[in-house]
Amino acid sequence: MSISYGEKPSLLESFHVQRAVVGALFMRELHTRFGRHNIGFLWLFLEPLTLGTAVGMLHSLSGHDMPGGIDPFLFSMFGYVPFFVFRSVVTRAPSAIHSNLTLLYHQRVTLLDIMLARNILESSAILGVIVVIVAVCSFVAEKPPANPGLLLLGVSCMILLSHGLSLLLASAGGRWEGFDRLVHPVTYLLMPVSGAFFALNWFSPEWREILLWMPLINIHEMIRDGQFGDQLPSYYDTVYILEWIVGSNVTGMLALRAVRSKLSMY
Repeated sequence: MSISYGEKPSLLESFHVQRAVVGALFMRELHTRFGRHNIGFLWLFLEPLTLGTAVGMLHSLSGHDMPGGIDPFLFSMFGYVPFFVFRSVVTRAPSAIHSNLTLLYHQRVTLLDIMLARNILESSAILGVIVVIVAVCSFVAEKPPANPGLLLLGVSCMILLSHGLSLLLASAGGRWEGFDRLVHPVTYLLMPVSGAFFALNWFSPEWREILLWMPLINIHEMIRDGQFGDQLPSYYDTVYILEWIVGSNVTGMLALRAVRSKLSMY
């Protein structure tokens, strides 16, 4: 496909160009992080699976029965693994601009392209882990998801929210050096209150109203609703989740544009 200079490309042509750029950036990120043979990519897949399994085993061996007869291992896995994609995406975001400044010398490479490539790499591994967990639950443990579509929607919402927030954090990291050192401890502090290891059904209605202000809790509740269904009463606001996703992504793209205009090389 060729685009003549002086002509404004069509929307379809722009999409094809961006897809090619993001694909090239994805392969560059893959090779940069994991080497030419990409063996290290397996660790991106195995890390959340291994850690999620360890957390689930600890929960199972604690001897505490969960309400509704929920399997504590599955409860932990469907909490920790989705949170892992959030943590992985947002903690790598603040350094994204400074570590890829040279790429911006290429006219067709944008900050959004860089973020898309990095986040697709992170998310693809987590999606693979989710597929493995669902397959094992369905065919080995004979505990298939109550609503696979809702489970997929919940995981997709986690990825899209993480992407939107990563755009904002990348913009902040591009403006303030050392900002990334603040993000790491904040994500660890978020883990206990993210809904990864508790269900809103365990709290009083008054506390549920307060906790539902956190979008991560809403998404974790949606994911567990997709897996456990009526076995575990869930509380979440789909519209509220979508508002956070749209708001973070739109604001993040505007913030990236503002940062790009301030870069000294441009």
